[in-house]
Amino acid sequence: MKETWDGSESVGASFSVRKFLREMPHVCRGILFVTLGAFLVQLTLSYAAKSLYEGRVLPSLELIPGDVFSSKLRLWQLVTYLFLHSLDNPLHILFNMFIFAMFAPEVERAMGGRRFALLYFTCGIVAGVLQCAAAFAVFTPAQPTIGASGAVLGVLAAYASLFPKRVIYVFMVFPMKAKHCMFLLAGIEVLSAIIGNPEASSIAYFAHIGGFLTGFIFIRYEWTLRGMLLRSIERHYDREFESDRVIRERVDELLDKLAREGAASLTWRERSFLKRASKRFKRQRSKT
Repeated sequence: MKETWDGSESVGASFSVRKFLREMPHVCRGILFVTLGAFLVQLTLSYAAKSLYEGRVLPSLELIPGDVFSSKLRLWQLVTYLFLHSLDNPLHILFNMFIFAMFAPEVERAMGGRRFALLYFTCGIVAGVLQCAAAFAVFTPAQPTIGASGAVLGVLAAYASLFPKRVIYVFMVFPMKAKHCMFLLAGIEVLSAIIGNPEASSIAYFAHIGGFLTGFIFIRYEWTLRGMLLRSIERHYDREFESDRVIRERVDELLDKLAREGAASLTWRERSFLKRASKRFKRQRSKT
């Protein structure tokens, strides 16, 4: 009897992938799709318009320390480099996106979309800044870097900080606590970068460490820093309110004096004070 294949296994597998992507939080899904889409654009341009890609597109978007902190001031590279990956090393994007898809959804569900986006891009930007600092201090500022490894390692560190005792089955076999698995996967991440691009491995190493540490610090001290910032803002508004109250009292006194004794009774200092107070309150009214 001849066996027939109706494709049920393929449909089930594709349904599982669709379900996984559909249930993924929107910020994670957006970052994943944009990163994969950018890689496809890289592949297309590298074959269809190689000279344009290598001569203009890539140098404008990859992280080049000498271009970021110089007269060119290409600060956008601290963000755009996160969405570019090596075309010569498929493991670069595959491993990054595998780790991201495995851990980022849980982190976003725990933190919320806005805080997760802030975490991801903060880790990526700090990783880029640290890499630039290392390039100027030790290496060459002309050495370009691409990849989301720093931001992904920051997400990994955040996951281990939020769920340190959660058990993860490494390679679907070996049970390991999240805080231990984090160090293992971080080591593999650094190793894959070294093997894939040995010429830039020393500089990439600083970027990875920068993103990794930023993820730790963000989770542990974000609310402390946020509280300090909010208290500073509150103190500023308290001082503004107290200053406004004192000014209004002084204005009332001078207006009473003006009504009793006439304009000639005001000194030039008092008249100048009234003009400044009038301008101050007009600006406040225009802002509101």
